[in-house]
Amino acid sequence: MNAQATILKQKRWRLLKAVIFVLLLFMGFQYYLDFDADLSLLNLDFTVLKMMIFFVNYLWLYPKLFRKKQYLKWAIGILLLLLFGLALRYTVEEIIYPAYLGFRNYHEGTTLIYYAKDGFFFLSPWIIFSTVFGLVEDWTKMKNDKQALEQQNTQAELALLKSQLNPHFLFNTLNSIYSLAYQKSDKAPDAILKLSEVMRYMLYDSEDKVVLLEKELQYLHSFVDLQKARFKENIYVDLLVEGPVTNQLIMPVLLIAFVENAFKHGVLSDPSDPVLIHVIVEGNHLQLNVQNKINHQLKDQTGGIGLPNIRRRLELLYPGRHTLNIKENDTHYICELSLQL
Repeated sequence: MNAQATILKQKRWRLLKAVIFVLLLFMGFQYYLDFDADLSLLNLDFTVLKMMIFFVNYLWLYPKLFRKKQYLKWAIGILLLLLFGLALRYTVEEIIYPAYLGFRNYHEGTTLIYYAKDGFFFLSPWIIFSTVFGLVEDWTKMKNDKQALEQQNTQAELALLKSQLNPHFLFNTLNSIYSLAYQKSDKAPDAILKLSEVMRYMLYDSEDKVVLLEKELQYLHSFVDLQKARFKENIYVDLLVEGPVTNQLIMPVLLIAFVENAFKHGVLSDPSDPVLIHVIVEGNHLQLNVQNKINHQLKDQTGGIGLPNIRRRLELLYPGRHTLNIKENDTHYICELSLQL
């Protein structure tokens, strides 16, 4: 028996105990008020009959027939169950009790038609109750299964998106270090050290569901330093962080795509129009603005999986808690991300 079946069995047993407790409590209260042994005995057998009707449908007819959409067989089963219940009640209350205990439930001469109508009236609600219990149980199970499936799919998709992002970043960074090594630049050792710090963050810290915002911003600083080390000529990049960065948490490796995109497609050598990376932190709200002058002469040939990737990650990780505006004119490319941490 799997874990789900065990849980279902435990729920049903708890339900059985709850129904028995409530019914016995009701009978005891009624007996306390009436002090009538005959009436209490009639209530007891009728209560047991109601419980039998409830649980035969809930535990057997409903799962075996109704749940499998065999509605006609289920209806026939319900009818036979009610007829059996009526026959059993009649035998006990109108034959056995008068013969051995000297009392009966109905007046002598009560017709079978009246007896059947009265019995159906009082027993039918228990068929309805047990069916509703089964429907609610099925709906709850379906809802839980759907949520579990959606969560599994989301985790699988996030893992895939993340696996796409990391090789892309590593590919670009190794190209940078290769360029430094080829030029025999003194910046190569520092670049390797920065790459070590970045890779440590990506391989270890980014495995967590959330990281400190301070670490994510340090990751951006390291990335910018690596890019500065890449170019022999000076590049102009302003990375500004405004506002108190304390213990805020953020999904790891989330902001890099916007910064990487600016380096891939931006003009980096214009001191009058540098790449602007502005992070504003106000409590649990983060605003990231990235602006770069478009380089119309140089296009990155590796393709752009970063921004489509990050759009999807934001949809999965921050549904209803982010806005992303990307604007482009003749001269500049601007990304504006507003995020509720």
